[in-house]
Amino acid sequence: MSNRLDNQALRFLSRFSLPPNSLGYCGKDSAPAKLKKCIISGDCRGVEMELKKFIVLHPYLKTIAKFTGLPAFSHEVSEAYWLGNDQLKKAKLKDYNLLLENFALHGVPDFLIQELASKKPRAFIPTHLFQVLHVGVGRASGSVPFNLETINNCMIRWGKVKSLTASQATIDLHLLAKVKKGYKLVGSTISFPAAIKLVPNIKAGNTVAVHWKQLIKILTEEEEKKLDYWTNEVMADFTA
Repeated sequence: MSNRLDNQALRFLSRFSLPPNSLGYCGKDSAPAKLKKCIISGDCRGVEMELKKFIVLHPYLKTIAKFTGLPAFSHEVSEAYWLGNDQLKKAKLKDYNLLLENFALHGVPDFLIQELASKKPRAFIPTHLFQVLHVGVGRASGSVPFNLETINNCMIRWGKVKSLTASQATIDLHLLAKVKKGYKLVGSTISFPAAIKLVPNIKAGNTVAVHWKQLIKILTEEEEKKLDYWTNEVMADFTA
């Protein structure tokens, strides 16, 4: 893999990893400056080592890499976790055990691993939303309570920019609502800090991704389709 592709993956990972890291929920305090530099300038020195310290992210990348045969810090693996892509179709239920093994190696508490071992999913779809709903947002690190608010803050929400100022974007956003049998996607118009340096060239009408109330990426049409498809695939395991 070329350095260009390495940097493509690291910049992608940095965009999605910066919000929870900047809030102190995962990774080390030394990471935010490196992640921002990677996003803005493409200088991603030190980013891979920082991401290896993320208690949840790195186990997923290692697990996906194992069953796909791709490098853990490749763009395909990174995209599979954060948005979803066809690489996830290679996942087998037995790979869930590999994820738990990788959790243990990265310091996820034993009580949580034992609990997860006793509640295997009907299908193993190792995306970020699977982590949010099945494992439970905040449960590996104890950083936040597990409830509908933190589920929506942590999941990768997406939608179209309705209006934009120098500091704020108002977005018609997809998010989750609790229903009797699980969750459903609903829409809501919400405003977020725009962080123009991190998302240059943003304009009204763009479809964007939001993570922990931070606008992180302009999505291509293909990325939006992947995120929509795999969000619904994961949700189906919680609404059956």
